[in-house]
Amino acid sequence: MIKLGLVGTHWITAQFAQAVLETGKYEISAIYSRNKENAKKFSVKIQQNKASLYDNFDDFIDSGIQVVYLASPNSFHFEHAQIAIKHDVDVIVEKPSFSNPDQFRTIIDLLKLHPKIRLFEAARNYHDPNFKVVQSTVKNLDLLQGANLVYAHYSSRYDEYLAKPDNPPNVFTRDFSGGALYDLGVYPLYDALGWFGYPEKIDYKAQLLKNGIDAFGWINLKYSGFSVGIFISKVFTSTAPTEIFGLKDTIEIDSPSELNQIAVINGHDKQFVADGSGRNPLFNEADDFARVLNDRFSEKNQSEYEKWLKTATQINQLLFDLRKSAGIDFPADNQ
Repeated sequence: MIKLGLVGTHWITAQFAQAVLETGKYEISAIYSRNKENAKKFSVKIQQNKASLYDNFDDFIDSGIQVVYLASPNSFHFEHAQIAIKHDVDVIVEKPSFSNPDQFRTIIDLLKLHPKIRLFEAARNYHDPNFKVVQSTVKNLDLLQGANLVYAHYSSRYDEYLAKPDNPPNVFTRDFSGGALYDLGVYPLYDALGWFGYPEKIDYKAQLLKNGIDAFGWINLKYSGFSVGIFISKVFTSTAPTEIFGLKDTIEIDSPSELNQIAVINGHDKQFVADGSGRNPLFNEADDFARVLNDRFSEKNQSEYEKWLKTATQINQLLFDLRKSAGIDFPADNQ
């Protein structure tokens, strides 16, 4: 069993905790929060009362855990990952991994000094079996003419922002490297990179809140012969599907992050080519990470891990370039 430590006490950490337990390959041995009382409440919530609780990160990392799951505010990922790697603890970092490419390069250099350690970006759709279903379906199109990816969901944290705009929640402030692009845009960017490759030109037209963070916006990815549009929002919900346009066939996907239903439409004919498993959406990534951690030096696992890490660095660069094109700066860029 892999001894896992959890950082963060929000819903995503609870969902990941459930997923790792479902794999049967992890033991949740420690939980960290800046407030130990929050860690205690969280341990009860996820029914892991035997886990050790910490409000000191260094003590938490030295508690005997083998891998840490980082779901702290985005701007803390860099510091927490460095500490973990220096203590020879593997890292699963919730997307987005880091605030900018300089931070990611520092992490890559640090990993070279600790060759046994593995770092994974937790992008659930990238590890979903249906991701490859779409990938192969795209390759079978007679002609790829473009795509429109939509991921717009009203955030409950927006209510907090509207109530106290001068004291916004983490996800709606540049101080914590938040915003729609870094919170939601990661998923369709993983899709675009995996299904269409790295774009030739990119642009992000963002609607900014008064504190300079993006509430929603339009991403344009230009490829040779076609373009991909991505629409993201944290301040309203869209029910529009994600679509990939061939010559006569259109691939329809319910969500660029969930990938639950995938259909091919030709005229009035609609054929479903994949449905979701119905299990925890984080199960596949948790299972993939465990497979690599349990046999990290096999040729297959090493090759797959290096591919994941390379993709994560490319996503990080895309996020940064898109953010800069919209005129969004993070304080982390100057650290």
